[in-house]
Amino acid sequence: MTKKIILRKGKRQRLELSNSDLQLLAFLERHRLLTLQQFYKVAVHLYDIRMKEYSFKNRIRKFEEYYLIRSKTYSEGFEGERFKYLCIGSKGIDLLIEREFLDHSYNKTGIYKFNQKKNLIHFMATQQAVINIISGLNGKLISDINTKEHKYGILYDVVTFSHSPADFPYTEWIRRERNLHRQNSGSYHAKTAKYMNGYSSATGLRGSTMTIVKPDWIIELKGIKETRDAIINIELDMGTEPIETLAQKLFKYAIVAEKNPDVLHIMNIVIADNSFSNRSTLSNGITRANNIINRFREDSAVIKRVEESGLIPIVRPLKLNTETVTDILSKA
Repeated sequence: MTKKIILRKGKRQRLELSNSDLQLLAFLERHRLLTLQQFYKVAVHLYDIRMKEYSFKNRIRKFEEYYLIRSKTYSEGFEGERFKYLCIGSKGIDLLIEREFLDHSYNKTGIYKFNQKKNLIHFMATQQAVINIISGLNGKLISDINTKEHKYGILYDVVTFSHSPADFPYTEWIRRERNLHRQNSGSYHAKTAKYMNGYSSATGLRGSTMTIVKPDWIIELKGIKETRDAIINIELDMGTEPIETLAQKLFKYAIVAEKNPDVLHIMNIVIADNSFSNRSTLSNGITRANNIINRFREDSAVIKRVEESGLIPIVRPLKLNTETVTDILSKA
């Protein structure tokens, strides 16, 4: 257990940090950006920080004064979406490196890109889906619905982990055959070139590393005893992506599931709904979820692919998603 840390600013100002504060800062660094409300939920449900919300807001202001975190305000129209969002600060990184939460080789300058997301609402809704799952399940035991045997004991950062897709890539090495070279100027190359990097092995074989699919976020659960580990691949849907694109992604997740049969793979399509914000124009997400499910069910190729691969697709609105994930984990 890390002892209390005292940060000083001038002769009279000081800030006292606990181990839970350090873990909270490490969570913020890992997740890049969080709204103030999301950060508070993490503090209460994952790190047992007992503090009223207004007191937490005051403490966050103190963190900002010491450059542990940085903040900005998102505002869209007079009556539209508004919230304060946070990312790690320079002194926060220094402290996490000093206390060995981060490696000394950490690229500190990279943190200034954390708050430059192209689609901020999509990213924040993704984080809401992730936080709903890990905070809703934290400290719980999930048992098999038939045998009642314990399958997953959820404890964040012990047997339950959250991963950025950049740190948990789904790739495969493709041997570069002669006919692939002939297609360099064709449509095949145009479609795949941005995902591929040339590589030459020690045996002289040439090939490329290709990204199979890139989730919006990933949650990893360690199984108890003989239970398979589970990977929940979050795909956040804002209602604008063509359903056909989601069907194509399902096929790609099936490839990942086939290549890793010892792991239970879940494709979790989460529909952003009005639970994310009462000031948004989002609906309850139920119609959208049903449309996606019906599209999958009507396609025999999709059904066959899912059954053969062992992949489990979940399509639910944000508000209802965690309950469904829990149910699936007890049945799978």
